[in-house]
Amino acid sequence: MLRCCALLAALFLVGLTTFEAHADRRVALVIGNSEYREIPALKNPDKDAEDVSNTFRLAGFEVFAAKDLTRLQFEERFRNYLAAADGADLAVVYYSGHGFQIGGENFLIPVDASLKDAADMEVQAIKVDDILRQLRSRSKIQMIILDACRNNPFPRKDYWLRDQLIVAGDSGLAQVTGSQNTLIAYATEPGAVAYDGSGDLSPFSSSFSRRALAPDQEIRSVMAAVRRDVVKATNGKQVPWENSSLIDDVVLMRGAEQPAPPPSDAQQNEQVAERGIQVGDVAEAIGSRDIRVPVGVGPVPLKLVFRPRMPRSASSLRATRRPERCPCPVASCRRNRA
Repeated sequence: MLRCCALLAALFLVGLTTFEAHADRRVALVIGNSEYREIPALKNPDKDAEDVSNTFRLAGFEVFAAKDLTRLQFEERFRNYLAAADGADLAVVYYSGHGFQIGGENFLIPVDASLKDAADMEVQAIKVDDILRQLRSRSKIQMIILDACRNNPFPRKDYWLRDQLIVAGDSGLAQVTGSQNTLIAYATEPGAVAYDGSGDLSPFSSSFSRRALAPDQEIRSVMAAVRRDVVKATNGKQVPWENSSLIDDVVLMRGAEQPAPPPSDAQQNEQVAERGIQVGDVAEAIGSRDIRVPVGVGPVPLKLVFRPRMPRSASSLRATRRPERCPCPVASCRRNRA
């Protein structure tokens, strides 16, 4: 019976652990577009994507990483990512590459985009609003992080959008408002330009990769630290920005659980005394064949004093005086032999 109960308890704990693991699913799509075919290449996004992907993996995310995606490749990777993000607690898209705004809408630019015709924008570029809408329908919390606020590299400036011919903005991305429990972060403030920096990583990606690994830091605190780092690295020329409607705390890197402090001497003495009482009860239970008393686990140093007990069936003895020798001269007298 005891063995059966222990097995049921173990199965319950395993099931609870599995439930907790499934109850907190976090997925990230990380894209770095550097090798553009029709416009100048960018030196950092491929390295940014690799560094940020490692950051999310260390934080326990399921990561989908990709570099130098064409429009068709982006759609394929995004569909695979959405399948994994379905029902997730947190879904993140991190993009580094070319991106700009037209008429208040933001677009990410695949590496095969040419944008030579006025109708090319809607068929060759990726709408950030479309990405966000898909994430909202599948996950509890959404995050889009864009290191894509660079100058418009295309010579053409006017494009058809929503049946209107709209002139593209000269630089930066437009501010996007998200629904509840959404965070949208930009490498710089709306309408401004983000810099590649002098190293292998952009100032924004470099800071994010490092700051996101701080244990038990809420994402808004992480982004504030990133903002300070980038402002300092660019002498105030680049100021990261974010729109947040989060109602839940988001922690990317969870710290390890702190071990419980060792018990004090008084607590140890109390535990030893309690176990001593239990062992005494167990000994008594075994003697009466009642083994329902719980037995503790592990050796316990005890000083037990056992009181001697007389057996219930012991015989009582009574000392008597030895009889005197019979004065009878007969040697065979029974009293003399005694």
